Amino acid sequence: MSLKHKTIYGAAWSFAEALFLKGLSFIAMLLLARWLGPIDFGLIGMIAVFIGIGTSLVDSGMSSSIIRTKDADDDDYTTVFYMNMTISLIVYALMFYSAPYIALFYKQEVLISVIRVYCLIFIISAFSAVQLAILNKEMRFKRMTLLNAPSIIIGVGVGLYMGYNNYGVWSIITMYMTSQIVLSVLLWITGSWKPSLNFSKEKLKYHYNFGYKIMLSGLLDTIFKNSYQIIIGKFFPVQTLGHYERAKRFNEYPSTLITGILGKVTYPMLAQLQDDPPRLSMIYRRLLRMAFFIIAPLMLGLAAMAEPLFELILGPEWVPAVPYFQILSLAAMLHPIHAFNVNVLKVYGRSDLFLKLEIFKKSFLTLALIIGFQFGVIGLVWSGVFTSVISLAINTYYSSKLIDYSTKMQFLDMLPILLLAGLTFLLMYYSVYLFMDFSNITQLTIATLLGITFYLLIHSFFKASPLYDLVTIIKNRKL
Repeated sequence: MSLKHKTIYGAAWSFAEALFLKGLSFIAMLLLARWLGPIDFGLIGMIAVFIGIGTSLVDSGMSSSIIRTKDADDDDYTTVFYMNMTISLIVYALMFYSAPYIALFYKQEVLISVIRVYCLIFIISAFSAVQLAILNKEMRFKRMTLLNAPSIIIGVGVGLYMGYNNYGVWSIITMYMTSQIVLSVLLWITGSWKPSLNFSKEKLKYHYNFGYKIMLSGLLDTIFKNSYQIIIGKFFPVQTLGHYERAKRFNEYPSTLITGILGKVTYPMLAQLQDDPPRLSMIYRRLLRMAFFIIAPLMLGLAAMAEPLFELILGPEWVPAVPYFQILSLAAMLHPIHAFNVNVLKVYGRSDLFLKLEIFKKSFLTLALIIGFQFGVIGLVWSGVFTSVISLAINTYYSSKLIDYSTKMQFLDMLPILLLAGLTFLLMYYSVYLFMDFSNITQLTIATLLGITFYLLIHSFFKASPLYDLVTIIKNRKL
């Protein structure tokens, strides 16, 4: 199968996984939010940074190194496996003994047991990280989807059962852990690769030299990305953190869904094109425009309908989360573009530059956090939007050094899409306002139909629109 067919085929299966499986998880979280309330989700928000740190440490960036290594063999896989397992045990031990201090910081004693149980996921994930990396490298996305299906279905079933029976925060923890355990077991049962005894110091050095910079970049990103939860959890009521945490997660779902599909499929594809920069640049540009064509109206449309949407799906107690959700939508629509630019750096092995950029960008975030904190939670949320825009400018500048696609060209490609998405937002927002005396379902239905019709109709008049690229791919299966 050719590279382009592998990419399109992989995108189709990744989309199916995102639509049905991640959609199922998303619906489960909506139900749990109705049953549990803001406090339980506030507790999860408090430990998000520590889970993120542990995940970055355990992977160490070596899975990305495996994917980009063209001639990776059993020695590579075995070495990375043993290293991941060793690090996971060390990280879990650190989190186990740190749990009381974290609980004391937030003044929430229940966090001791929550952290000690939830962090077992580090060891579970490390157990199957190499198997997943091999499937990604070989672009076997159908297999990944079929393995993910039972793991997510079983995990969701367990989580919903516990949530319905008032197990509180443990419902959320058990849902995630069950899914990961089932996936790991299935990967080991069905996978052809098993670790040998061939641990190689040379292979370790090779993958670690690339991976540790990715790991440090991930650590920086995790710490600063979750710094909002730390500040809100420390200085504001736990309900406020619960509202922010759900607004952020629900806001991230569509953007990370699209980013995840495109990132998972395009990273191995771009890695195979690293010796053909003109073709890589051409495909990259088309993918970026199509991604923004989808994500910009989606996020702005959801922001326009946020109030009736939250009230209908989550209930009145979650309406205070609406302003956070609307502001965060501005940053979320840039997530796929960030991912594309970062993938270019990884494809060309520039993990050193990747790390330097993270340090540079986080200096802006620190300043934005200090200023934003002076204006309360809303100020903190707006600071995230500001840093996202600045980070995008930095990412595009340095990725353009590797491919012929400058920052100016990227922004000019996105500008017309953004303008039309902005007009769609205004149309949907004011339709919700005009029909505010009607039911939530009526408001959402009218706004959605108007938004979709207007956006696609306007785009259909422009031959240069990404809409035509998307239709061409669907019809002819050509990038």
